[in-house]
Amino acid sequence: MQKRLYLVAVSDPMGYNKFLPLALGYLWSFAKNDDWTLCDVYIEKDPIDQIVASMSQPDIVGLSSYVWNWEFNKKLATAIKKKWPTCQTIVGGPHISKHDPNWFDKHPQIDLAIHGEGELAWQSILKSYPGPYNNIPHVQTPTHMPDKAQRIRDLTQIPSPILEGFYDPIMAKYPKDTSWNLTIETLRGCPYHCSFCDIGDEYWNKLSLFPMDRVLKEIDWIGQNKIEYVYCCDSNWGMLERDKEITKYVLDTKAEYGYPKFWDVTWAKNNHGRNFEIAKMNKEMSKTDFGIFKGVTLAVQSMHEPTLKAIDRWNMNDDKMKQVIDKYNAEGIPTYGELIWPMPEETVESLRDNIQKFIDLNQDNFLQVNALVIEDNGEMGRPEYQKKWGLQLVNGPLDNMHVPYDKNRITEYSNFVYSTRTANWEQVLEGHMFQWIAVLMYWYGWGQGLAKYMLNQHGIKATDLYETLRKWILKNEDTLLFEEYKITEQCIYDTHHSKAEWGRTIYGDNDLQWEYKSATSVMLHNNRKKFAIELERFLVDEYNLDDAKEIVSLNLGMCVDHDTKYPIQIKTDSKIAKQMLGIEKNIIEFDHWDKDAKDESINLWHQKAYHRLRKVRYWYCEPS
Repeated sequence: MQKRLYLVAVSDPMGYNKFLPLALGYLWSFAKNDDWTLCDVYIEKDPIDQIVASMSQPDIVGLSSYVWNWEFNKKLATAIKKKWPTCQTIVGGPHISKHDPNWFDKHPQIDLAIHGEGELAWQSILKSYPGPYNNIPHVQTPTHMPDKAQRIRDLTQIPSPILEGFYDPIMAKYPKDTSWNLTIETLRGCPYHCSFCDIGDEYWNKLSLFPMDRVLKEIDWIGQNKIEYVYCCDSNWGMLERDKEITKYVLDTKAEYGYPKFWDVTWAKNNHGRNFEIAKMNKEMSKTDFGIFKGVTLAVQSMHEPTLKAIDRWNMNDDKMKQVIDKYNAEGIPTYGELIWPMPEETVESLRDNIQKFIDLNQDNFLQVNALVIEDNGEMGRPEYQKKWGLQLVNGPLDNMHVPYDKNRITEYSNFVYSTRTANWEQVLEGHMFQWIAVLMYWYGWGQGLAKYMLNQHGIKATDLYETLRKWILKNEDTLLFEEYKITEQCIYDTHHSKAEWGRTIYGDNDLQWEYKSATSVMLHNNRKKFAIELERFLVDEYNLDDAKEIVSLNLGMCVDHDTKYPIQIKTDSKIAKQMLGIEKNIIEFDHWDKDAKDESINLWHQKAYHRLRKVRYWYCEPS
C-alpha cells in the first residue's frame, strides 16, 4: 500500500497572484519514489480546519518554513498531530535553526527538522520511513543533532520541478485566468558575507550553477504558461556574464508570449558595468520604461564606515557610485537605493548622512529604508555578535505591509532590532521618523522640488530642510502633517512594544496594510490644498520666505494628481523655476505619461501610484 504525503508552502496574499512553491518542487522531484503518493500541495493560508479536513490519513506532512508562514505552520502541525498522532510532521527552510540542540523542546508538534538544502535529506527520509532517522545528514531529531550541513555541488542531480510537471496539478485546481507568481533559481550561493543576511552564512559562500539549457527551457515554460511575475532568487543578478544571455532570453520570451510581465531580481552588489548592460538591454527591448525590471537596486544598506566594518561588507566609493547613477540617469533607466535601520554602529546622524549621500549622488528615483530584521541562521543571529555590538532585539509581527488586512489572519513574527550600543530606543524611533519624513518628501515627491530649490537658492541641504520640517511639525499640532506624524510614530511604537502589526489601514477593514509613507501620500493627495498651505506656513515660519506660495505651487506641480487632465500649465517666477527645475521660464508645463489614470477608481490608483509603481517615480510629472 502506497504511503501518503502532503506538502505545505503557504504565504499571505500579495495582490491577486497565487504563489507556486519552488523548494517543495525540488524536494518531490528529487526524492519521489514508487512507495509514495503526493496527495496534495497547499499554497494558500486557508483556515486550518479546512486544510486538515481535506487530508486523508497522511503519513508525512512536509512544511516549507520561513518568517512569512512559521506561526501558521506550527498551528497546522499541531492540528495534524491532534487528529493523526502517528503522522510525521517535517519542517525545513531558512527559518529552521541550524545550531539549537534544544529546538524540539520548543516545538513538540514537529518530528523532524532539516538543516540547509533538503533534497538529499528528503530522499533518505522517504526511503527510511517510518524511521529511525538519526543517521541522515542534515536531519535533526528529538534525540540527534546532525553534523554541519553540506551542500549539493552538482546541481544537475536535481530535476527541474517546472520541467517535471510538478506545478501542473497545482495550477489545475484554479481557474484558467489565475495570475501566477513563480520563484526560480539559475544558481545557488552568494560570495558575500553580510552579517545581516542568512545567505551570508559561510554555508552559502560558494556558487553552484544550474545548466544553461535547463534554465532556458524553464523560461520557455514560463512564457507558454503565462506566468505573470517571476522572482529570481539568485542573490546577485548581473554578477555572471551569462545573466545577460538569460535576460535577453526572458525579454525575447515576453515578446513572443507576452509573459513573464516581471522578472524580479536582487542585483549584483558592485558589478554595475554588467548591471548597466542588462538594464539598458531591458529598456531598449521593452515597451515601457521599466520593462521586466522595476529599476536597478543600489543596495548599499549603509555608507557609514564603522557600520560596514561591523557587518563585513564593502561598497563602491562615492565617486564611483555617482558615475554609475549618472550613467543610469542619462539613459533614463530607473534606479533605487536601499538602506537598513538601525544597523550596528549607526546613529541618527549617520542615517541622515546616508540619506543625504543618496541625494547628493543624484539618486532621485527612490530610496527604501528597511527595518533591521534578525534571522537565527545569519551571523547577526548569534548571541556573541549581538553582545559585541549591543543589539537588543524585540519579537514582533512580521512586516506584512501591503498585504490585505485580515483580522483573522494568523500573525507571523520576526526579531527586529530595538536598540544598539550607538542608538537607544528613543534614537531608533527618531531615526524611523526622520526617514519617514525624508523619504516621503523626496522620494514620494512631495518635497523633492522644494529641496532642490532650497539648496540652489539658499544653500540648505535636503536633510537639514527635512529635519527642520520634522521639528516644525511637532510644534504645529493643528496640521495634517502633525496628525500623520503622530499616527506613524504611534504605529511604530506599538509594533515595538505591544506586538501591533506593521503598517496601517486607510479605508477600513477591507483595506491593505499600507506602508507608512504610502499611507501618508494617500492622505496628502486627498488633502492637497491643506498640505500646500501647511508647506507655505513652514517656509514662512522657518525661513521667512516671501515667495513661499509660488515655491510650493511649482513643487506640487511635479506631483501627479488623479483628477487632473494632463498636460497643465503653471505660472511662476522664472528665477524659482530655474533654481527648482533648471528651466528659466515664467510658464511651466507639466505632463504625465499615464493618460488613463482618471478612468481608474481612486483606491486602485492610490495602490498604483504609492505602492506598485513607487520605485519607478510614478508620482513625477515632467516639466518643460
